[in-house]
Amino acid sequence: MNLYSETTGNGGHFLIFVHGNSQSLHTWDNVIAQPVLQKYTKVAVDLPGHGSSFRSTNPEEDYTAKGLAAHLNAFLKHYADKKYILIGTSLGTSIISELNPFPASCKGALLSAAMLSSKNITVKDMIQPNIGVTAAFQAHPSEEEIDYLIDRFIYLAGDEVKKHYKTVFKQTDPDMRGYLGQSLGNPPAIDKVANITSAGIPVAVVYGEQEGIVQADYLNRTILPKWRDQIFRISDAGHCIELDQPEAMSALIGEFAEDCFREK
Repeated sequence: MNLYSETTGNGGHFLIFVHGNSQSLHTWDNVIAQPVLQKYTKVAVDLPGHGSSFRSTNPEEDYTAKGLAAHLNAFLKHYADKKYILIGTSLGTSIISELNPFPASCKGALLSAAMLSSKNITVKDMIQPNIGVTAAFQAHPSEEEIDYLIDRFIYLAGDEVKKHYKTVFKQTDPDMRGYLGQSLGNPPAIDKVANITSAGIPVAVVYGEQEGIVQADYLNRTILPKWRDQIFRISDAGHCIELDQPEAMSALIGEFAEDCFREK
């Protein structure tokens, strides 16, 4: 089944945006609108169970990390004759790093609030101590659990942004969170760090200075080669940098894209 997407611009090179858990493609709206990205074609996609994409009748397969990655890979085949970079946030980074086979047309991946499991790192190992993220993996979390999660996700953006996030969260297929949570409790089907490393592409990693969910230094314990040999930090931003600091996020994407698309 095809994924829903929206395209902005008509540049020769493409930026393809992948949202996080219980979000939609609209999480990227203010990033895509920044003038620094004007020369690119921007494609924002809704993952299965999210936004305007399909709700699965086979959730035990479609709503696993492996299943979500398979659907994204099928979508990316439409861009096989293009040069593009992938930009993901949170769950989106996990899906990007599980693409297998990794698409040859992809020239780089920018991973915001990166969550990449490996042989030695599980999702639990990434999460900060004493932080509850049960709402992200429950079909029907309570209002209080949703509000707690959103407060960890968003640092600077105001109440209207949080209200919109909550609306989108509730519109996501509840089965998506439930089955995703079950799948993440199993040993990872693929070492995502090794998989994206073997793709041989530049990988940029960025976290908000006020990241409220992930331990932002765990990737330093892995083999992942990082663009410019660093993990980037954006000030006054939490887990959802694209919502807290869209201008700073787009500026970093622009620098990364220039490097990735430069003829070598």
